[in-house]
Amino acid sequence: MSNKSYSFKENSYVIVNQGGEKKVMKKILSVALSTAMAFSMFATVAFGADAKLTPEQQFNALKDAGIVEGFPDGQSHLDRSLTRAELAKIITKATDLTPVEATSYNDKNYAKHWARTYIEAVTQAGIMEGKNAEKKLFDPSGNLSVQELAAVLVRALKLEVPADANNTASEWAKGFVEAAVKGGYIDAGINYQANASRSQAIVAAYAIYQDAQFKVTKAEAIDATHVKLTLSNGEVVDVTLEKALEANKATELEYTTKDGKVLKYTVTWVVTTATKVEKVSASNLKEAVVAFDGKVDKETAEDVANYSLKSGKAISKAVLSDDEKTVTLTLNGTLTNNKADFLTVSNIKAGDSVISAKEVEFYTVDNQLPEVSEVKSLGTKSVKIVFSEPVQLPAQSSFELDGKNYFGNVKQPTLRTVILTPYNTSALAVGDHKLVIGGVYDYAGFKSLNTTHEFTVVEDKDAPTITEASATLETVTITFSEEVDTDTVKAANVYWKSGSDKKKANTFEVIADNKIKFTFKDTESLPTGAIPVYVEGVKDYSGNEIAKDSSVIVNPEIDTTRPEVKKAVSDGNKTVKITFSKSLESKSAETKGNYTVTNKDNKVLPVKSAVLNGKVVTLELYSEMSVGGNTLTVKNVKDSTRLQNTMLDYSGSIDVADTKSPAIDYKLINQRDRTVIVGFSKKMDPATLADYSNYYVQVGDTLKPLTSAIADISIFNDSNAVAFKFSEEYAMGAQSSDAKRVSQLQILGVKDEAGNLLKEFTTNSPDYKISLAEDKGLELAVYDKEISNTHKAALVDKHTLEVKLSAGVTSGSKSAFEVTNTVTGAVYTVDNIEVNGTSKVKLNFGDKELNTTSAANLKVKVYFDQLTTLAGRVGATGETDVLDKVKPEFVGDNVAVNGNNLEAKFTEAIQLDPAANVTLLAKDFEITRYFDGKKLVAGIDYTVQVNPESVTIVLSDAGRKEDTSYTVKFLGSKYLTDTSIAKNEVASFEKETNGRVANNN
Repeated sequence: MSNKSYSFKENSYVIVNQGGEKKVMKKILSVALSTAMAFSMFATVAFGADAKLTPEQQFNALKDAGIVEGFPDGQSHLDRSLTRAELAKIITKATDLTPVEATSYNDKNYAKHWARTYIEAVTQAGIMEGKNAEKKLFDPSGNLSVQELAAVLVRALKLEVPADANNTASEWAKGFVEAAVKGGYIDAGINYQANASRSQAIVAAYAIYQDAQFKVTKAEAIDATHVKLTLSNGEVVDVTLEKALEANKATELEYTTKDGKVLKYTVTWVVTTATKVEKVSASNLKEAVVAFDGKVDKETAEDVANYSLKSGKAISKAVLSDDEKTVTLTLNGTLTNNKADFLTVSNIKAGDSVISAKEVEFYTVDNQLPEVSEVKSLGTKSVKIVFSEPVQLPAQSSFELDGKNYFGNVKQPTLRTVILTPYNTSALAVGDHKLVIGGVYDYAGFKSLNTTHEFTVVEDKDAPTITEASATLETVTITFSEEVDTDTVKAANVYWKSGSDKKKANTFEVIADNKIKFTFKDTESLPTGAIPVYVEGVKDYSGNEIAKDSSVIVNPEIDTTRPEVKKAVSDGNKTVKITFSKSLESKSAETKGNYTVTNKDNKVLPVKSAVLNGKVVTLELYSEMSVGGNTLTVKNVKDSTRLQNTMLDYSGSIDVADTKSPAIDYKLINQRDRTVIVGFSKKMDPATLADYSNYYVQVGDTLKPLTSAIADISIFNDSNAVAFKFSEEYAMGAQSSDAKRVSQLQILGVKDEAGNLLKEFTTNSPDYKISLAEDKGLELAVYDKEISNTHKAALVDKHTLEVKLSAGVTSGSKSAFEVTNTVTGAVYTVDNIEVNGTSKVKLNFGDKELNTTSAANLKVKVYFDQLTTLAGRVGATGETDVLDKVKPEFVGDNVAVNGNNLEAKFTEAIQLDPAANVTLLAKDFEITRYFDGKKLVAGIDYTVQVNPESVTIVLSDAGRKEDTSYTVKFLGSKYLTDTSIAKNEVASFEKETNGRVANNN
């Protein structure tokens, strides 16, 4: 026995001589001696080859794979020589190359050679080369040397060729031979220039074939970034991807082995539950369709509180499709045709994940006439018509039944469904009928064409029955055997009995054509345990009435689930909408003390009101929340079930985004200079200001898109304004011909920095259309047209006035403004003015107070010639009254004590809202007794009286000691305001009393 040991290396046997020399073991079974000698030159294949296979067995394996063929006598004849053409064919098939129709060589009769397409394939693949490059000869019938075979092997297996090879091969082949030797494919020290035998070529071809078979046999996506690969050698590899896979999309990838081999594979991350909102679309004005990339949870998907439109339009209903992948949202109002809107989606559950998407843009495009999708009879008295889209309630004249004008009831249970019930009860006799439908309008104003529909009425004598029912203590949901006429459904006709007393339902909701949910008031709610529920009076559309003794046994489920806060979002800077998981008990839901809002500076923002609507509580605050993070805490809120389950304390953040739309602040028009400047109320997105597609102009009788040939656009004043310089050809006024005269500028889809669209554009206000018919210079402008159309200045605090002008002002003199009191004659000297290019100029008066917090009798005169505008002419002078925008404030350091009463005085006259009363107002005061910390109860321990400039708190608290002091906290109230046109709410305060109140006993 030889002195050798054996080890495994890269799936091949390696012989280790005790002297240290390594050679690849050669195992030969029953082959000719010449074959054994030939095989001694080549090793067993490193990549996946079985070391036990002999060259004969390798030949048979290649033969079974259709790569080589035997001789007519059935023998392999591995001792014979192999031509270059034969090797080209073998390599083409072993590497699964596609034969190529080309003629790259000039060998005699090459164009008709049987191996030409194989030779072209290995040539283009870079595996084999011609014998004479200059003459373009391949030598198909020539033999190969061992070194040539080594080169083919190295190229096919993409082995690394060393630069410093040192062996006896020809100079050009040294690197190839060295690579083959290092890889264990041939022995060192043999005659590399000798011809290679057929056996040697088979060993090389088998190595190449085995290498080509090394691949990924299975690729499985575990999640978006992890893939499990199974390789052809049985190895399993876990791969982490740098780029996440897209759900349900086949993706081609590559895996590089440790030894550098690149394996290509295709993998699909199969997801049945949704991962994202795929798109939002609207093909009509009443519905928006949200498409997810997988299935979503029905409860959260059909909760309208989880959707909001940036346009502010209310969503009334959300319905999930049968495949659980799309949700159809129905609006209370309508979308605007051919315009963009943005939908925010939040808190939609999908498996263990939650899907949210902020402001997904979509365009409403309704350019189709409404069509009839289905016509069918509902028994013998009614016809059901289904339309392709929501339609407005049709008139009787839209229908013709059996050649006669339709005369009867037209009912619309859903936006897409219309039910006709003829007054003539014999009009729908059993048999065939014809209905002509036309002139039905959709919500875009398109009218349907006249179409004819045939339908068959069959005899219907079967009354509806109850097929299914479920119940809680508060509700019963009943499914009927057929569609029922909802006009015959009455809540009071569904009841359960307590002795002889009928406990009737209070309201009902139609869930489907044959499914109705009935709700019982607290005093009528169902008991626990099995109980019969009775149903009376329900009819189908043939007039068949449910049996009078119809009942169903229900076993009400007891709802012990606590209500939870599902979502809390800002709805403006002073409003919070809180969505709960279930309906709430109104008293606890509308108790302001159950809610606390703090801003980012940890300052508590008092709650003005809490209003319940179903599952949603809307908080109105006295002060604005911070842009960014605020904190909301909620406690003690109960649900509306009989048990009145109480929520666990909740705390969460409220992010207040900038959702206020920018508005056109001013317009400055100078026809002589062909210049128009438009200023905005907010800093704008410069990209949208510079986009010509956001503007249209009226040129002569034609409305056309603005182009650079018509006007140049300039952005300035820190993106608060945009200027248009019209060309001489397209000018305003008399400077241009009628055909080229520009008479109007329309500003469309410009946005502010936060992405909010222009207010005038989204609300369809005509103000986005700017008339250029006349010059518009500097003048006073209305300060706040929602309050007053006459006031063009405002008192914003006791020391500051703001004056609103018709254009942006860049500089000016403080002497341009004169402020007087028209009653006292007092003149107030302006300390300085603040201008920043906008239309509002701020006048500061230093330490001087202007009429405390009231603007009564103040007047401002403006000398325009002392102001510099962004462009254009100026006027002469202007004068305006001042709008009061300042809250009345508490006067003094403490609340005054007047006998048993407390009195809070204010800086100006106040009033109680006529729609309110002092009982409501009293709840906005918190009176705390000093010695025991008791918080007094409004209406029991104290009442309030509103005086011209003060509020009197009349105390009646029991248990008061002699000389008691109090702390008075006023949270602010929408009911207590000043007497100005703006009705500024009195500022909140917290003060102690300046004395003590006597014992009331």
